[in-house]
Amino acid sequence: MLIKIRHPKFNSVELRDGSLVIHSMQGRARMLQENVEDVAVDVTDGVIRVVAFLDKTYAWCFSGRDDLRSERIEFDLPYGGGGKLTADGRGNIHLLYLAKQAVGSGSLLRHQVYTDQWSIPQTVSTNVFADKSSFSASWHGDGYLHLVYCGYQDQPLYYRVYDLERRVWSGAVVFSEARCSRPQFIPTPETLYLFWQEERDNTVLKVRSKKENWSPVAQVSTGDGHAAAVGFSRQNNEWKVLWGEESRFYASLFDHWSDRQVHRREDYDYIWMAEGSQTLALYQVKAEEVLSEQTKEESAELKEPVPEASPPPVPKKDPVLARQESEEAKLQAAFMEQAFRTLQEWEQARAELARLQREFKMPEPVDLTPLVTRIERLERRLLNLQQSQEQSKKLCQDNLAQMEQGISRLRMRLQAVEDTEKNRPQGFWQRVLGRQ
Repeated sequence: MLIKIRHPKFNSVELRDGSLVIHSMQGRARMLQENVEDVAVDVTDGVIRVVAFLDKTYAWCFSGRDDLRSERIEFDLPYGGGGKLTADGRGNIHLLYLAKQAVGSGSLLRHQVYTDQWSIPQTVSTNVFADKSSFSASWHGDGYLHLVYCGYQDQPLYYRVYDLERRVWSGAVVFSEARCSRPQFIPTPETLYLFWQEERDNTVLKVRSKKENWSPVAQVSTGDGHAAAVGFSRQNNEWKVLWGEESRFYASLFDHWSDRQVHRREDYDYIWMAEGSQTLALYQVKAEEVLSEQTKEESAELKEPVPEASPPPVPKKDPVLARQESEEAKLQAAFMEQAFRTLQEWEQARAELARLQREFKMPEPVDLTPLVTRIERLERRLLNLQQSQEQSKKLCQDNLAQMEQGISRLRMRLQAVEDTEKNRPQGFWQRVLGRQ
C-alpha cells in the first residue's frame, strides 16, 4: 500500500510485506518499522504523523517536520484493524481503531487523543463490524468530531459526535437500518459530506451533507447495477465522486448527484492520498501526466533544433506477424467475451441471492413463556417433594434409632429381673415341692 502525501520533505509512505518505509522528495527511503499490520497517516501544519500498528497491544507513532521521532502508544487490548488518524481544529490528534472483543464476533471501537501525550484508550462502542473500512471520522467547523460506523448485526449505520470540552461521546443515532458498508467522510471548508454503500436489490451509493443540519439522504448511483470501486477527485477545489457500475464508470460533481457523467475507467489511476487529516482513495487522470511529459519533451526538442529529414518509408508488415497479431486479437476478444459472461453470471447469482433473501421469511417465534412457567412451577414442586421426602426419611431413621435404644434397655431390664429371680433363696415348701 502506497500513500502519497503533500509535504515539503516527504512524498509518500509505503507498507509492503510488513515493512513500513517513508520516501523523501530526493528519492531516499527510510525504514521505519518491521512486522507492521496496518498504517495511518496524518499531515497537519507541516507535521507528519505515521502510526505503525502491530498485532500487539501497542503501536509506534513517528512524527516530526524534518526528522521523525518515535513514540510508543499503549492500547491495553490487542489491535483489531482499521486504524485512522484525524486532526481537529484545536491542535489535537485523534486516533481511532478496532480492538479485539473478548465476547462475540464484533469488535470494540476505541479512541485516544494526543495533546501533550496520548490519553488512555476510551471505548466508543461495542459490537462494531470487524472490518477496517467499517467506520470513518472527520472534524467539522461546528466544533465536533463526527463519527459513523457499521454495527455488527445486520450492519446498520450509526452516527456519533465527540465533545472536545467535556471529552465525551454522544449517544448513537441510526442513519440507516439497511446493510451498510464503506462509510467515508469528505470535509470541505463549508460542508461535511458522508458517503456510504447500501445493499438493496443492487448495491447503491448514498450521500448526506451537513452545513448547519444534516440533509436528507440522496442516492448517487443509478441503481441499475452494483456500485463499487468508489473514489474521489479534487481539481481547483471542485470535488467529484467516481464509481463503477456494471460495465460503466460514472462521475458526479458534489451537490449535483443526478448529473452523472460517463467516463472511461482506463483514463484514471487509483491512488491513496493523505488529504489533510483524511486518507482517501482518489482517481487521478492519466492524460494529465502524459500531457505534462509530452510538454516537457516538446520543450526539450525546441531547445535543440533538428534538421529536416524526409519521412522514413513505411515498412511492409510481415505476413506471419500479421497473422499472429490477428490470432492474438481473436484470443483477446474471446477472453473479454468470457469475462463479460462470467460477470453477467455473477451478477445474476447475486440478484438471485438477493431475491431469496427478500422472499425468505423467518417463522413466527413461538411464545414459550407459559411452558417455561409451568416447568419452573413443576421444578419447584418436585424440589419441595424431594425435601419433604428427605425430612420424612430422616425422621423415620431417628424414630427407628430411638426404638432400637428402647428395646435394648428393655432387654437389659428383663435380664436383670431374670438374674434377680434366679439368685433369690427358696422357701421350705418350694424346696419340698421342687423335690417332688
